[in-house]
Amino acid sequence: MIHLCPVCNGFAALQQACTACGQPLQDAGRLSDFYGDYSPYQEIDNAKMDNGYMDGLRHQCIHTGWCPSCQTEQAVVLAEWTPAILVTDMEKDAYQ
Repeated sequence: MIHLCPVCNGFAALQQACTACGQPLQDAGRLSDFYGDYSPYQEIDNAKMDNGYMDGLRHQCIHTGWCPSCQTEQAVVLAEWTPAILVTDMEKDAYQ
């Protein structure tokens, strides 16, 4: 089954308030992109296996939120979507 992060794929903007000051956070990208020089190029599902979160099992994407007001950085957990239009015939057969 395919799961997509709505923020990574441009379907929605990050809408999270800063827990310190209440101002809107800016999206700084996936948390796993900050693990090392080549981490943005790593397969997303592989990065989820060793990041210390249960995001892979719960179909979540963890982003880094940046607050320009109070200069803080926060992890933001986003629910991934399962778009019905992307389910292929092969996947439909597998679930019947």
